[in-house]
This record gives sequence, C-alpha cells and structure tokens, in this order.
Amino acid sequence: MGFPHGSDEDAAFIISWLELNNFRGVSLLASSIKELDQKYEGILDIEDLSKTINFKDVSILMKGSGLIDFMLSKTVNKKKISVKIINCKKSILFLPLLYKISKKINYITLSFCDSNNKLNTYELKNKKIIIKNKKNNKLLQNNEVIIEMQNNKENMNNINNNKVISEKEIQKNLSRSLEPEVKSWNKITKIANKTFVPESEESRNKGAGGGDAND
Repeated sequence: MGFPHGSDEDAAFIISWLELNNFRGVSLLASSIKELDQKYEGILDIEDLSKTINFKDVSILMKGSGLIDFMLSKTVNKKKISVKIINCKKSILFLPLLYKISKKINYITLSFCDSNNKLNTYELKNKKIIIKNKKNNKLLQNNEVIIEMQNNKENMNNINNNKVISEKEIQKNLSRSLEPEVKSWNKITKIANKTFVPESEESRNKGAGGGDAND
C-alpha cells in the first residue's frame, strides 16, 4: 500500500490490536483502502502542541504514530500535555498507540465524539483501559479528538459500571481465534496478494521465500 518501513509495522499493529479487542480493526482498514493505497502522507507540521492540530482528514494510520512519539518526547519536561486534533477520522485508531506507551506515562486519556453524538473517553494507566461513554454536551464536534498525557501521580477514576480492557483480558482474546468479517477480509486479501510473487526458481534467486528464517 506504499507505507514506508516502520510506519507499515505501526499500521499493522493498530489494525490487529483493534481486531483482537473487538473494535473491528479489519473492517476499519477495509473501508479505508481507497484513501490509503499508494497515498501515504505521514508528514506532521507541529509548531506548538498548545495549538490545535489539523489532520486534514489524513488517516491516523499515517500520522498517528508520529504525533504520539512527538507527544511522548515532550512529556520529559512537562507533567501534563493536552492536544486537540481536528479533521481526524476514525479516532479509535489512536487507542492501540496509546496503549502501547501506557507503561511509560502515568495517565493517558483519549476523548472523541462518535457518529451517534456520544462522547467516548478511554483512560489508560499501567496497560489497563477504562472505557466511558456519555452524552457529548457539545464538548467535542465530530472528527475532533483530545489526547492528554500526565506524568504526575493520577489515580484512575471510579471504574464501576465501566468496561475495562486489561492485559489479562487481551490474553484471553489471544486464546480465541480471530474471525474478521468475511467481506472486509476479502478486500484486505486482495491488497495482500499484490505482495506475492510466482513460485519459481527466478523469484527465489531474487530473494523470495523465507529460506531457513521463520517469516
């Protein structure tokens, strides 16, 4: 699909993590193929994290990891960082990236408004995620996101009546087979087939196949 090395691994991690945890990652990828395939645009123009960041409808699969890495680098000298992002579609794609760094930051929140005008908030601490949904009350518009990182000692809010994703729960998910939606999986398979080469002596001489490696 034209993603450079590193960015392709981040994108694959995002999709597989979401699929594993019942966020329909494969379907999200399948619905984005036209805007992703051979259209990679990962450059971020950030002058000041205190200013609103405009993603200009470019996928988080392209720009998300760069933003999170930049925010993480800035937490070294600040106790709290809050960033607002606009024109940012499919905001749930940020969640795996934040989960990945949740052992490095004491407390992280991800908030965005979904298509049903519900405010979704995800609180992360020590690789545990608390999911909260409530009426938006116009705090955020559709395709707007707020991410906060805190390095002071912040306690998790009351988790009663809220869904929790923990390391233990993810291990349980791993023990079950993944069954993505067939229609979406077929779309992804067509993209994957572009990377395949014919099984021949010529292709093997050019490096095709894993040889003695495990890939």
